[in-house]
Amino acid sequence: TSCDKVVHIGDSTAVPLFDASAVGGQSLTLDARYRAVGVDEVYPDNDGARSIVERLGDQANAFEVAENVAANGYDGCWVLMIGTNDAANIAAGSNVSADDRIRAMLDTIGDSPVVWVDAVTQLTDTPYRNASMLDWDQALYRVAADYPNVRVLRWFDKVEPQWFREDGIHYTVEGSAQRAAITAQSLVDFFPG
Repeated sequence: TSCDKVVHIGDSTAVPLFDASAVGGQSLTLDARYRAVGVDEVYPDNDGARSIVERLGDQANAFEVAENVAANGYDGCWVLMIGTNDAANIAAGSNVSADDRIRAMLDTIGDSPVVWVDAVTQLTDTPYRNASMLDWDQALYRVAADYPNVRVLRWFDKVEPQWFREDGIHYTVEGSAQRAAITAQSLVDFFPG
């Protein structure tokens, strides 16, 4: 990939990707996978319950993380693995639309290369139902089309049912390992060296 640096901003579905025990070994972590495709510097910032707007306690939301990184003059690629909680928050009644959330992130990032991983669950009820994820993804595809520097990794189309844990949101060891491999490969596919 032409991405020599990557800032990775994610939610609880991304946290295990950087943990060797959660993906089946150190060489299978997303950090190792990024390095294997040519990334020299990886800056992961993942937190459970993270969304673009809402905050859990005093943790920074995704927008604040991106704003701080951009304000520090970061010049490199971005991978965004957020949206699951945003989709659920919107389904639960948030008055901040998916379009507004996505545009806020992308406008803060500017012209840097971005891979945004879409959202998917196996649930049929609660705000985390897959229908909420589909609504989010449709907004993501539509808005991203306005930004020539942005590519959407359609994880929704790649994920296998057996890669989900029983909660229908998070991933098994195999699922996390596959997600890490596919995400790193997307940098090569979208932004080749």
